Amino acid sequence: MSITLRPLTTHDANYSRVIDLYKSAFPGARRIPTWVLRYKLRNGKAGFNVVYSRDTWVGLVYITEHHNIVFMHFLAISEACRSAGYGNMVMNLIKDAHAGKRIVANIEELDQRANNYQQRIKRKSFYEKCGFTSSGYLVKEPGEKLEMMIFGGSINKEEIEAVYNNLFGGILGFTIKPRVTRI
Repeated sequence: MSITLRPLTTHDANYSRVIDLYKSAFPGARRIPTWVLRYKLRNGKAGFNVVYSRDTWVGLVYITEHHNIVFMHFLAISEACRSAGYGNMVMNLIKDAHAGKRIVANIEELDQRANNYQQRIKRKSFYEKCGFTSSGYLVKEPGEKLEMMIFGGSINKEEIEAVYNNLFGGILGFTIKPRVTRI
């Protein structure tokens, strides 16, 4: 069983299913504004990929790069394919494709009061099993606090801010600027 990543286009046979998974897997506060995503797709910006196992649609992953840092914004496996090892395969594919680079991903902060606390524990455990560790930073994005996990080294506050600035660019980056704090 092997997987491949294909750039998402509106011509992908599973385009609607990918967008539906994106909307259901990530709360509104976590999602990149739809108009920004459409702009990036329309202008050929790489990063938003569909995961396939042969011709079977498995999920999605969205990554961007800034210098030697790969930021994995979203990873979601379709409900029908969960618990079959696809998440690990995607992680291994990304680590192999970006060997020598640091890979970061944000997860929801472990808050015992959260309705999905058990899911948060499971998600952090998944990343730890894939070799990620806590970066030691919380990133406060609009609507929530996220713990940044990292694979392949460490990261500092200035680098985190630069990654976000690179993601959103000038004016938008200034208005959506996250607050980065030590844990």
